[in-house]
Amino acid sequence: MKLMKILRTTALALTMSSVCVTGSQAAVTQVEGQAGGGIVPWGLLSSGKPTVSATWVDTGDYTLSSMALQGSIANRVELSYARITFDTGRHPKHDGLTGTALDPNGEWLLGKVNVDVIGAKVKVLDMNDTLPAVSFGLQFKKTNVTDTFLNAMGADDTGTDFYVAATKVMPIGSRKLLLNGTLRMTKANQIGILGFGSKWEDNYSATLETSIGAFLNDKTVVGLEYRMKPDNIDPLKEDDWGDLFFAYFPNPNMAIVAAAAIFGDIAAAEHGASGGNNFGLDQRGLYLQVQANF
Repeated sequence: MKLMKILRTTALALTMSSVCVTGSQAAVTQVEGQAGGGIVPWGLLSSGKPTVSATWVDTGDYTLSSMALQGSIANRVELSYARITFDTGRHPKHDGLTGTALDPNGEWLLGKVNVDVIGAKVKVLDMNDTLPAVSFGLQFKKTNVTDTFLNAMGADDTGTDFYVAATKVMPIGSRKLLLNGTLRMTKANQIGILGFGSKWEDNYSATLETSIGAFLNDKTVVGLEYRMKPDNIDPLKEDDWGDLFFAYFPNPNMAIVAAAAIFGDIAAAEHGASGGNNFGLDQRGLYLQVQANF
């Protein structure tokens, strides 16, 4: 805990966030706090100006929110901090629910879960006419999901993701197209909400992530993202994530993002015979983000 406080204080003192809009580049803040798309970190760095962002997602059964700070130093190193909050809305006993997400007394084990994410990214190659921007990054995460859940799953409460990302903006006729590819090494269950690793699978997984964005004009970008996810916990199937996004930059210091998020199964627990439906299955909904430079 002392290490976490030191890291958090350091990140808060140094971090600044991203609305990076420099003619042909546009980066917002991804859910774990780094410059990128909504769910994928990019090879681009933040603008260097102090910035805060707020993200909110409602999937129907759950809500997920993120508050982040982020920024870059000398256009070479980016530091970030994010607090992710995942809320099941199911704190006491829930009618008819059975399954791994409940303890033997029928109590919902997840409730509201916070994940602290401290990130660092180093750009090793600048974008030019032929080459993409390339960055190496890491995300140190700590979840406060219950010990009962972690012990039952054989998962850890801390973990670190490592990744390399490449981003290229290229002209397509009178428009511009952004392409990003990210390779991540991770043990995170649901980006760390449900801990890291498990008694079924405790090795790092290599996962691919991609973003495609089309500039409609200097202030508007539309596109899609796809993020592979590991599936470490046998009783709780984990699906890949995706989104279709619309980003609007009213000025160089502000961004507004709306997206249709497709998250698949998240900690799904089956209803009893009286329920007839499944809780946590096929999660999809609205993703909103607002951020501003200072």
